[in-house]
Amino acid sequence: MAPLDLRIADLVTFLAVQRTRSITGAARELRVTPSQVSKSISRVERHCDAKLFVRGTKGVSLNDAGVHVAGHVAAAIASIEATRRPAPTATGDKKIELTVAGPSYLLEALLPSIAHSHPRLRVRALELSPPLIRAYITENSFDVALVPGDVTSRPSTWTSDQVGFLHKSLFGSPSLARRLAPLPTTLEKLREVPWVAPAATGNRLAPITDDCPIPVAERVVGHEAQTIRTALDLAATGEYLVFGPHVAARKLVQAGSIVEISVQGWAISEPLFLLCNGEAVLARVREGVVRAVREALSDT
Repeated sequence: MAPLDLRIADLVTFLAVQRTRSITGAARELRVTPSQVSKSISRVERHCDAKLFVRGTKGVSLNDAGVHVAGHVAAAIASIEATRRPAPTATGDKKIELTVAGPSYLLEALLPSIAHSHPRLRVRALELSPPLIRAYITENSFDVALVPGDVTSRPSTWTSDQVGFLHKSLFGSPSLARRLAPLPTTLEKLREVPWVAPAATGNRLAPITDDCPIPVAERVVGHEAQTIRTALDLAATGEYLVFGPHVAARKLVQAGSIVEISVQGWAISEPLFLLCNGEAVLARVREGVVRAVREALSDT
C-alpha cells in the first residue's frame, strides 16, 4: 500500500482502539460507526503488512507487532498535534507563523536562517522524515517543508523551489581514515569495516534509508541509529563508517572528530527542494525563505 493511502484519521482510530480495547468503544469515542473503525484498522494493518490486534475475553489488545507499531503511531500523531497554532492573544499576535517540516539535520542547519528571513516571522519546527512529509503533505500539517528530492504528487496549491544540492559522502574517525588509506579507498576495504546503519523500524510508517551505494545487507553493521546525527556521534567515538549528507556532518568535521573518506567512483548528490503551501504563506515570505536557505546552503 502506498504511504499516501494511509490517513491520519486511521492512526487516530488505531490509538483509540488501543486505548478502549474495543471496536465499538472506539467508534463511540470517535463518533463513527464500528464498520468505519474496522476499515481504518484494516488499512493500518495492510500498510504495516501485519496483524496488530488479537481478540480476548476482555476485548481486543495489541499483539507484539502492534506494540511495536503503536510507539511510532503515537509519535507521528504527537508531532502532528504539535503543529496546532495557539489562540491569538488579547492584544493580537501580529507575528507571521510558519510550521517548517524536515529531517532533524536540515532543521538544525537551516531553521535559524529561515527564522531570520523576515523580521516578524515565528517558526515552529516539525521533525519529519522525507517519507512522512510526502505522506502527509495533503493534510496541511505544516506550511513549509525541506525535502531531499522533489514531491511530485503535492497539491496544486503548493510551490516547489530547488534551493540547492545535498552532497553525500562517507565519514569516519581520523584513525579509521588512516586505516583505509590511500584515499580514495576501495569498495573491498569498506566491506571489512563495521558501519552505523539506519535503524530498522519494523514497519512501513516511516522507512529509513541512507541511500548509500552499498546496501545495508552487504555491510558489516556495528550499530544502528534512527538519525544521521546520532550515527555520526557514534562514528566519532569508534571505528565505524557512516554515509550521509555533508551538512549533517559539518560541525563534527570542523571539530576534527570525523573526516570525509573519499571512495573511488563516488560523487553523490541530490537536489534539495523547499515546498511551500501557497494558501498559507505569502509570496514575499516564501521568496525570503527561499533566498535565506540558498544563502545558508552556499556557506556549507
